[in-house]
Amino acid sequence: HLTMAPCLFHVVKWLLYACIASHMLENAQGIAPRWSWETVMPFFHSCNETGLWSDEALDVISKFPMVTVEKGQGFLSNSSGYAEDHIITQLAAVKARDPTIQTVFYMNSVLNWFFYAFAEEYKNMPADWLYDSTTHKPLRLKGDPMFQPQPSKGMLVFNHAIPGVRSLWKDVCYNAVNSGVVDGCYADASDQDSHRTENYLNASDRAAFEAGKVITSADITRKFGGEPGKPYPQNATGVLIGKKPDQEGINAIQIEDFEANEEHIQILLEAVAHGYLVQVHVSLKVEYSVTCGCSCITNELAAFLIGMGKYSYFGYGTWISPNLADVKSRWCPDFFTRPLGKPLGSSTRYANGIWRRSFSLGTNVTFDANTNKGTIDWAGPPAEVATTARY
Repeated sequence: HLTMAPCLFHVVKWLLYACIASHMLENAQGIAPRWSWETVMPFFHSCNETGLWSDEALDVISKFPMVTVEKGQGFLSNSSGYAEDHIITQLAAVKARDPTIQTVFYMNSVLNWFFYAFAEEYKNMPADWLYDSTTHKPLRLKGDPMFQPQPSKGMLVFNHAIPGVRSLWKDVCYNAVNSGVVDGCYADASDQDSHRTENYLNASDRAAFEAGKVITSADITRKFGGEPGKPYPQNATGVLIGKKPDQEGINAIQIEDFEANEEHIQILLEAVAHGYLVQVHVSLKVEYSVTCGCSCITNELAAFLIGMGKYSYFGYGTWISPNLADVKSRWCPDFFTRPLGKPLGSSTRYANGIWRRSFSLGTNVTFDANTNKGTIDWAGPPAEVATTARY
């Protein structure tokens, strides 16, 4: 009998899947997320490093219309497999609860995170790596320190200037969607000069690299029924989530570090003006969003309501969920189950720095740009009673 080391087995398996995916690209289709003006629409974005979420955790997660599973899913578990296996397995459990949830597979456009199967393939493609324009050494960069351990010398960078690398990256996304339980991909670091790559590239190398990133994003956006720079379509067959409203190649973004201030309201308004799907994630710098949760983020939600549009979703929390109490704390019935309604128009900013906006079901919002404080006068009580989550 032929035996194969577990690590090698998973590499071969994912290379085989990628090969199959390359012949099935026409079948790579997901769904658009649920949308309603009736209430605030939330999203969930995190992972469980120790393994699959419990049924009790899934009871909460399955309330969200959009769920992204981060790269670290299952990383510290004893189960074999790569990030692709762990993320897809977790999203399958989410889909089993509610097939109308739009499920999103985390990817990084720049960093070759070493625990993905396709990282092994890229390691064997030195001719296609991104090289420092001055030293001519392979460019290796560190990632989010929240995810540990990491290689001491950093990780290779995907060189999107090369068509074969773009195909490799896209096929991983398509392959995930072809699993039948994934509806799109989160393209972290897909915006220009992310991870400060511009510090290592001359003008021509930088231009080729950034143009390649745009091509990658644009190809996937079109694959999922959208058009780069145009409104996110109601009949979309998936989503590719970028990072910035002025980013090329996308029709959906996540504002990762949203804070209750006028600067971030303007960023949201810019994305909404494009008609983009927008995930608004409260900045982790706003520490009370993690330590306190629902009762402490009224200002951030008010700022969101001032700027939001169709396909705008609100969420918060760390990229790694430490326990069940944390998962429970992300669902805010006092915010997510109260009546909202369609906006009665765009928000109005008065000369004294006060923003106001009203919604058709009777909810009214005020945000003071001088103090960064907001108030929400809800039209009615929450449809669901909040439970206290304790750490």
